Amino acid sequence: MPTARTIDFRYAPPDRWTTICFPDDPHKSLVREDGALLYGFHDRTFDSWRFRRLLEFRLRSAHGPISIDQQTESAKIPVVVTTITYPKATLTLRAFGHRDAEGRRTDVVQWTAKVHDDVDEFLTLFKIDAYEMATVFTGRSLAPAHAIFAAPHDQDIRLPDFFESQSTYLVEDPNVSPPGPIAFVSSPQPLISAHPEGFRPCSALSIEPVILRGGQEIGGAIIVLVDHEEYAALDDAWAQTALTETRRYWQDLPVPARTIHVPDPAVNDMIVACARNILQAREIKNGVPEFQVGPTIYRNLFVVDGHFLLECAQYLGYPDEAFAGLDALLKRVRPNGAIAEMEFHRKETGIALATLVRQCELMGREDRLLELWPTIQNAIGYIESMREEAAALPEDAPNYRLLPDTYADGGIGGKRAEYTTVFWTLVGLSWIADAAERLGKVADGERARAAFADLMADFRRCFQRDRRVLVDGTPYTAMWMTGSGAHHWITDYPLDVPRHHHLRPQSGTWAINNAIYPGEIFAPDDPIVQEQLALYDKIDDAEGTPVETGWQPYNCLWGYDASFSAHAWLYAGRPDKAVDYLYAFANHAAPTRVWREEQSITSTDNRQICGDMPHNWASAEFIRLVRHLLVMERGDTLSLLPGLPAE
Repeated sequence: MPTARTIDFRYAPPDRWTTICFPDDPHKSLVREDGALLYGFHDRTFDSWRFRRLLEFRLRSAHGPISIDQQTESAKIPVVVTTITYPKATLTLRAFGHRDAEGRRTDVVQWTAKVHDDVDEFLTLFKIDAYEMATVFTGRSLAPAHAIFAAPHDQDIRLPDFFESQSTYLVEDPNVSPPGPIAFVSSPQPLISAHPEGFRPCSALSIEPVILRGGQEIGGAIIVLVDHEEYAALDDAWAQTALTETRRYWQDLPVPARTIHVPDPAVNDMIVACARNILQAREIKNGVPEFQVGPTIYRNLFVVDGHFLLECAQYLGYPDEAFAGLDALLKRVRPNGAIAEMEFHRKETGIALATLVRQCELMGREDRLLELWPTIQNAIGYIESMREEAAALPEDAPNYRLLPDTYADGGIGGKRAEYTTVFWTLVGLSWIADAAERLGKVADGERARAAFADLMADFRRCFQRDRRVLVDGTPYTAMWMTGSGAHHWITDYPLDVPRHHHLRPQSGTWAINNAIYPGEIFAPDDPIVQEQLALYDKIDDAEGTPVETGWQPYNCLWGYDASFSAHAWLYAGRPDKAVDYLYAFANHAAPTRVWREEQSITSTDNRQICGDMPHNWASAEFIRLVRHLLVMERGDTLSLLPGLPAE
């Protein structure tokens, strides 16, 4: 596998979204890889997404861009700079969010078009393609306009005669009523109607073309009103002041509040950016800060993601906000004792138990754990009821006396007999048993310990039965049981399963890695641990991390699964592999230091896409992995600098 320990984003995904919003901001404005602004995410299905409004920026050119580069001004400041190089000129877009003293949110794109020095002259035209279904973006008339409104499509403005429109010097009348709500402002150049790129069914606006000689430039600002209509004072001077204020806000904000520092500056920059990404995705819901996974399809606090996000928030120096996350988790307690966001996701109860223990441990708040003990007892009762369900299954069911059919997640969909729920249920029971003993809850400790031992015995019986080998003889155990189907979503798929939907030996192995660490339910030398790592060693050559472990089982990789497996390697005494995975993990981020959940292996050119971006479980995992390479809890001991090589 590649081992170059340099962060250069060599495997960045082709489709990239970067947030320019603020911490706890309800307006999750996104910048696309080409500098376009994206608003109003909508998902029709897991694999079908669009945005309600999209603003694209470009120069008119006979040929498309030669290159597009994008980065943030710094790891700490999410001002996104996109440089689009055309044959004759370069367009630079500087996108950022602004919030004024009254809390009004505005997004700004400062643009500069510069003709290349070796060009005699170029007819320079900056344009915007604006997309929104059933909407026309226009001024009050066809005259050049600074204020652009979002008008219903049936109110499109036209002059009655073609020749009149071409032979009349048009001047906008500010007394004419706007045709719709304000959308954005252009300054200092007004905008006129133009052809959309490729004559697509959207609105297009441009500046008046300007002849520039080599080395000359022109620029302006596009100011998007996100949640207000106060545009009278918005111009390019205001935009420059807004940029200064936004930079100052981020520079003064303690991100992270507690510093994690390593000798490699590139890793330190990743830590800062990850911390900022996590704060940008966070949102206040019912008065409680929720550390959400992302700004679009995963705009929520999921139970498993939340476990790691809240732990990461503690590491970053946001203990109160992280601890408040328990309140968000407790809103998911159900009458039957389960603690679950999604009722079909039955492992969430075990994860929630582990989260309660870990957060109280990090806060030194055993009093809070005692307050929650009735909830914990009910959750153990729910786990016992799942065991009873499994005992009532037919004796020839693969999960007889284990756990009932449920949803695996992380690459294995549908409801089937599987092992990921077993792993997290074991972790939850183990951690609760330890906590009960510390708190003097002897009977509850014995109850949880007995439940753990019984489930572990049945797990090992089933796991040994399902053990298989690769063609080269490498042993492994699939995370789904025999007879539960080979399609990664549809358990009763009636046809031959296509290769790109077929489960792999490594599918869904995220949970066994979590069970290895932080779960610690297996010793490092346990054959289950060693066989898992041997499997991963077989599949990490393409781009430095294991491939085909997630929702895209064909020539894809799940970026932050690198952290799950790196933790397992570290726990098993291979810090070299853990560090290699850390750098490979970083190199699957975009240059703006954000990750997509899953992406195609770069050399395939398949351009598959899965999950949110920025994906902040990934941000949390990068921080967790760095922290645990420096300081790692193992049982009752603290290991310092476990990531250093022995020499």
